[in-house]
Amino acid sequence: MRSRAALAVAVALLIVAFAALVGCAQDDPPPPAPQQVEQEAPQPAEQDSSPPPPAETPPQEQQAEPQPEQPQPEPPSTDGLPFAVDAALLARLRIAPESDGDVDYDRDTYLPGGWGDADGDGCNTREEVLIAEAREITSVNQWCRPIDGVWWSWYDEIEFDDPGDIDIDHMVPLFEAHHSGGWQWSEFRRVEFANDLGDPAALTAVSSRSNRAKSADDPAQWRPPARSAWCKYARDWITVKARWALTADRAEIAALRIMLETCEHPPESRLAEQLDRPVRRVEVIQQDNDQSTPQPTGERKAVYDSCDEAEAAGEPRIQGEQGTGQGFPAEKVPSARDGDQDGVVCER
Repeated sequence: MRSRAALAVAVALLIVAFAALVGCAQDDPPPPAPQQVEQEAPQPAEQDSSPPPPAETPPQEQQAEPQPEQPQPEPPSTDGLPFAVDAALLARLRIAPESDGDVDYDRDTYLPGGWGDADGDGCNTREEVLIAEAREITSVNQWCRPIDGVWWSWYDEIEFDDPGDIDIDHMVPLFEAHHSGGWQWSEFRRVEFANDLGDPAALTAVSSRSNRAKSADDPAQWRPPARSAWCKYARDWITVKARWALTADRAEIAALRIMLETCEHPPESRLAEQLDRPVRRVEVIQQDNDQSTPQPTGERKAVYDSCDEAEAAGEPRIQGEQGTGQGFPAEKVPSARDGDQDGVVCER
């Protein structure tokens, strides 16, 4: 009996202890689920919409570094030049390598059909310069061509009395101008440059021999044979390039400096320097006859720079197959454009 009673007491105690344990477990809240833990976690700092308090900027550390300046064209050195005005003139040039901008040079876009008549007075550019730069001149015919006169070729210091021995030189050759910025010009502006009578430095009357020796070279490649011409040549070259905003390469600048160092006096009137005496203005002589071709004034040549030169030399005109007038064989004047492709240029 005692054993049964003891067993009953033990069982009762076990039941009471188990009930107490169950009650404690119900009073504690269940552990949070994993999803709840993630939702209740604090948000990352970068997602906080409130701006952080401003931090003190350490001196010279967090300031933006200045961007390097783009390299500017280096101005030409003007040290050693005898006159300040020459230094100022040279400093107007902008140094840049030659380029055609992928636009091929075409002489016909500068001189379409030969010399133009910029002022519309019936005299083309060649004849205008011939008349203006003649040391002595008596008269010209109805085509504005000098009948006789005297010209001084200052490139080589030679005097001529036959206009057929004279070429009109572009101080800055058309090819050189094209590769110094002229490739960007419209055709109208190119024609203006090629017939520039606005500055006496742009075009000059010189011997055909010196003009053709120069060809399209710049001062780094060719200089007048007469050293006495170097100063004026350099001044005129710079004047034309600055007037038309053309660039110059480094070798060209170096050659111009060498020539400017030969200057012995400040720049004066370029026109007076070219002529050495006042220009003698002449009246156009109207001929009564109806000749269409002027009399020969010089020895005929195999090739001419222009149709005017061919005509001044008495080259006979021929009839083309397509054109309505007479002109010169295309091989005689290779610079002229043969629009109808019949082998004859400058037909009229």
